[in-house]
Amino acid sequence: MRRLNNIQWIKILITVWYLVGVTGFAIEPLRPLFQFLTPFGMLAATILLLAFHEPRNLKSWLVFAAIAISGFAVELIGVNTGILFGTYEYGPTLGLKIWNTPLTIGLNWLVLVYCVASLLRPIRDNWYFPVAGALAMVAFDWIMEPVAVATQMWSWMDDLIPMKNYLDWFLVSGMLFLIIRIFKVELNNRLAGWLLLMQAVFFLLLNLLTRTPLWVF
Repeated sequence: MRRLNNIQWIKILITVWYLVGVTGFAIEPLRPLFQFLTPFGMLAATILLLAFHEPRNLKSWLVFAAIAISGFAVELIGVNTGILFGTYEYGPTLGLKIWNTPLTIGLNWLVLVYCVASLLRPIRDNWYFPVAGALAMVAFDWIMEPVAVATQMWSWMDDLIPMKNYLDWFLVSGMLFLIIRIFKVELNNRLAGWLLLMQAVFFLLLNLLTRTPLWVF
């Protein structure tokens, strides 16, 4: 019988984590526990992703730091002014906040941009790479938004997700993918595709559950 290698075990662990997460958020008495665990899960996902990044060089780390900081900065502007994304506020689920903005939100931007860029790396040097990446990010956000609201990650004024949110997501994402293209950052990562898939499954399953009588707010 063939033994599993390290990357296979980590993929299994990630799969179990997200499927358990779906169960934990879906069962109302368990939801507070999984809300508390969410920022730690986001941090763990970031560490795992970067641990498998190749090639490791200063340029890559500087670009990744710039993406995380930029993601945090645009959310800080958005949540405090409404200029970006619309009128919204963060709930308790994403953890510690500075100026009404969770520190983990920068990690969320980094993980999503990294994973999508990794999948699109064959077209990185083409002009449409930022456009393709931004469209993928908007599609992911469309799946994520109802779940984020239902699990108290963030909330929108009048409980309506504005079209401005998706437009600004497209523009901000496109700028971040453009940075990757300009600096020609190499993204070789055996974990990125699987991590993105599991996150998509997590949000898709919860998205469907929130639309059924099984979901209790």
